[in-house]
Amino acid sequence: LAIPAALSGTNFNLTVADSSHNFFGAFNTPTYGVNGSYLGPTMIVNKNDSVTIAVNNNLAQTTTMHWHGMHVPSEMDGGPHTVIPAAATWNVGFKIRNEASTCWYHPHLHMNTGTQVYMGVAGMIIVKDTVEAQLNLPRTYGVDDIPVVLQDRTFNTNGDFIIDGLADSMVVNGTMHPYLDAPAQVVRLRVLNGSNVRSYNLGF
Repeated sequence: LAIPAALSGTNFNLTVADSSHNFFGAFNTPTYGVNGSYLGPTMIVNKNDSVTIAVNNNLAQTTTMHWHGMHVPSEMDGGPHTVIPAAATWNVGFKIRNEASTCWYHPHLHMNTGTQVYMGVAGMIIVKDTVEAQLNLPRTYGVDDIPVVLQDRTFNTNGDFIIDGLADSMVVNGTMHPYLDAPAQVVRLRVLNGSNVRSYNLGF
């Protein structure tokens, strides 16, 4: 299981760009990524901190960046009304008002949200607070506090994405057939449905 890199602090730099990613075999699938080939880093923030984020759009098309689940002013929300043209940077800042939670970020461009997310532009946001810090919970990121981004994808015979409704292959954090060599203790899974259409019934 691939574990996305973690970024913490109050100043973040996210670069959206064309890339390619090896999901299986000898194929390199054309993708978009944030600071990498597919998906983006996990942003770890603290309640009541004021954060600044520079979103650099290195795609050859317009995008946006939406902070899904975060309590932010409308002008910082990154919805369809706040576009980032190609080769431009959007500098955004807001105070973290959420309690401890798992949220995510992704494009929210009018008529193109699904395609850009399918291509790989998405990442997790972990909010921490003083209440959660007092609980007896695992919180070592990537060791016993694990991001689990569920997505379904369909590939053609060349390994390229086919973007069309429900897909036929599962990837977790961009990994096909993933496994986690977990420690023998309580483990925390932060499960995110990052699929465009599909919902899941999960069993443990």
